Amino acid sequence: MSAPRGVLALVGATATGKSALAVEVALRLGGEIISADAFTAYRGIDAGTAKPTVAERRGVPHHLIDIKEPDEPFSAGEFARLARATSLEILSRGNLPVLCGGTGFYVRAFFDGLFVGPPRDERLRAALRILQERHGAPWLVRALGVLDPESGARISQRDGARAIRYLEIAFSTGRRPSDLFRERPGERWEGPSVKVALTLPRPILYGRIDRRFRESIMTRLPDEVRSLLVAGVPATAPAMAAIGYRETVELVSGRLPENEWTESIVRQTRHYAKRQETWFRSVPDLLHFRADAPDLVDEVVAASHPLFS
Repeated sequence: MSAPRGVLALVGATATGKSALAVEVALRLGGEIISADAFTAYRGIDAGTAKPTVAERRGVPHHLIDIKEPDEPFSAGEFARLARATSLEILSRGNLPVLCGGTGFYVRAFFDGLFVGPPRDERLRAALRILQERHGAPWLVRALGVLDPESGARISQRDGARAIRYLEIAFSTGRRPSDLFRERPGERWEGPSVKVALTLPRPILYGRIDRRFRESIMTRLPDEVRSLLVAGVPATAPAMAAIGYRETVELVSGRLPENEWTESIVRQTRHYAKRQETWFRSVPDLLHFRADAPDLVDEVVAASHPLFS
């Protein structure tokens, strides 16, 4: 087989098995994995994000994992720049870049580019942070939705950091961020690509989400959050916007009963998976495969052959 010329992307909703599939495909094709997830970039944010362990990586190099401290910002634009540079480095070694993750906006930023916004306005950002502390991240997201419904619908109700940036862009430019993104997308991936999306019927997907919570998140997340708090990570840190983390702060602080904690995390994860499915259905040139197909690895390897021609 000749050296690869482009990028293989493996995307889909949470709990569809993207990480395990990426490792299998990388082992078959000589690949290196680039994580396209908004929260696996953070050190210490493991249990709630299903970050692959060292053993699960099986010797396959993984990139853009554990590159940020929990209180540092990490944007789609920064991800896209790093991921494109990493892809070129991997190709220069004669290996296949495998972009793997479920954060649709990050994947879009990698392939289609992202508007380079105005510089940070620290006074404005400080004022917006005060509003977040007083009213919560969902309030900021609703405010964004009034100014720019498309951007407001794009981000999680919990993602105060991204809401602050979008509001900063809106106030600084007097324009809707969604309009600016379309007009001036910025640098994009110019090489070949194959994009694969994993799908599952909703009942099977929800069953996997419930099982993951019981077998991994429920047993590990409280201790992980306690460790983060002891290390001085505030509940308002960007990394804590990952599903389940702020609820777990409430749990370990004694302010949230365990049954409500469980119900909240499972419900939010299901809603997130539904949003991911909706997002990826709108993406052009995706190849859709059933995540539970017995010959899934063979199918994805075969679909990747154009990258080697």
